Amino acid sequence: MVKQSKKQKRCVQDRVPIVAILGHVDHGKTTILDYIRKSHVQSCEAGGITQKISIFTITPGKDLSKKITFIDTPGHEAFDLMRSRGGSIADIVLLVVAANDGVKPQTIESIEIIKNSSAKPIVVLNKIDLPDINLAKIKRDITNEGLQVEGMGGSVPVVEVSGKTGKGIPELLDLINLVADVEGLQDRGTLPEGIVAKGFVLESVKDKTRGNISTIVITSGDLCKGSWLGYIKDENVIIEKVKGIVSEDGQNILDLSCGCGGKILGISNLIPLGCEIFILKENNPKLLSSLYTVKPFLENLSIVEDDAFGGIFNEEQKDGDKQLNIIVKSSSQGSLEALKNSLEKIKKDEYSIHIVSDGVGDISNKDIDMAKLSKAILLGFEVGIEKGAQDIAKKNGVLVRTYSIIYKLVEEIEDALEMLSTPKQVEEEIGNAVIKMMFVLSNGSKVLGSRVKDGILKRDCKCYVVRNDEILAEGKILSLRKGKDVVHEAKQGEDCGVILDIEVEANEGDELYCYKVSR
Repeated sequence: MVKQSKKQKRCVQDRVPIVAILGHVDHGKTTILDYIRKSHVQSCEAGGITQKISIFTITPGKDLSKKITFIDTPGHEAFDLMRSRGGSIADIVLLVVAANDGVKPQTIESIEIIKNSSAKPIVVLNKIDLPDINLAKIKRDITNEGLQVEGMGGSVPVVEVSGKTGKGIPELLDLINLVADVEGLQDRGTLPEGIVAKGFVLESVKDKTRGNISTIVITSGDLCKGSWLGYIKDENVIIEKVKGIVSEDGQNILDLSCGCGGKILGISNLIPLGCEIFILKENNPKLLSSLYTVKPFLENLSIVEDDAFGGIFNEEQKDGDKQLNIIVKSSSQGSLEALKNSLEKIKKDEYSIHIVSDGVGDISNKDIDMAKLSKAILLGFEVGIEKGAQDIAKKNGVLVRTYSIIYKLVEEIEDALEMLSTPKQVEEEIGNAVIKMMFVLSNGSKVLGSRVKDGILKRDCKCYVVRNDEILAEGKILSLRKGKDVVHEAKQGEDCGVILDIEVEANEGDELYCYKVSR
């Protein structure tokens, strides 16, 4: 049993305010946070966009008791569940809107999250250092979406900042503290007897060297290294000791205070996203089981929830649909959830996506074997390929694709379904002829005097000009003559004059191959 530290005896009301930052992709959320924490996260991210949830705590002023915890959430539409999760846990939500871009799809989605949350909103108009901006219009647009801001008849505070220059950032931090003091923090309720803390899982990843790592935020009480951690997975309650705690910047720490977040190490499972976790005084499975009589937290969310593909499509019939089989591997539970959510929405005509298998971690030989058996494409997001697996994939004709930007992965799969749903043209050879001579008519048309060897030549059919098994040109038979008569077709053994719809430098002895094209 782990003894309670003095920190764990603090009251819940003393906790650090939790601030989630929401908004459209590329509106500068991470740039603002980079300025606040004096880091350069945004410049290191693939495509310059956030694709993971992160959490960190700062002390913005000289008063060391005034701390703020920030949750940075991805802006791309694929990460809607991750944004909802961050917004639902927060006390304060910052809605970041770029002054040069205005209200966009994820802005509207973020407003819906805010409207369905008990968190206090602050609108942050970013990139005010740019020219030709219209802040009044943006405020009107935000108000029209249902978030009543100051200056437009509402009470939601607005602050103007530049994440690039830092202008307005001190005022933003002061405003966060003011809202926390005046409005108060969310009432998280009292902890049951035998429970010293609780929190939520924001992200879970499988690290090559440190094993399973979960990013958590503590909403009541305090967590210490060595504490008993309880959670639910696959309807089973699990209790184990926290073997290590790491801050967002990678520093080993001994505890997490109320309202703070970090990464916990040494857990035997990837804890489900959104799962409510409890810190127990002792290993008490019976007590933990009684706490999970309600639905898991995630289910209670009121917010929403090239040719290289050739030969890989598996057109299995399911309820009349044809499916493209896919296996997905990702670097974290959060990005995997976002990927699956995006892929399952893709549909083109009667074609849809079927996710055969998914998981966290590098692409392995086992994944290759499964892809071969299920005739699936293997997609990896922010993961590597285990040694030797790529060679096995090539040997077995398994297509493996890896990506660092989620929307590029989604776009390529959309293109693949587009290609799959496009009616395929089938060429059926109906005849061939050998060129005997060439001459030019008075109107300049070049006539290929030919003799039909097999089958027939037909007007308006596709035709290849071939020399020594190499295609010189392809076109359509524009006109067909026998003597002076214009005919529709020429049969085996007949001489004819062929005019194509293309210019071609043919020689005597070259061949014509005529095809009928069908779908």
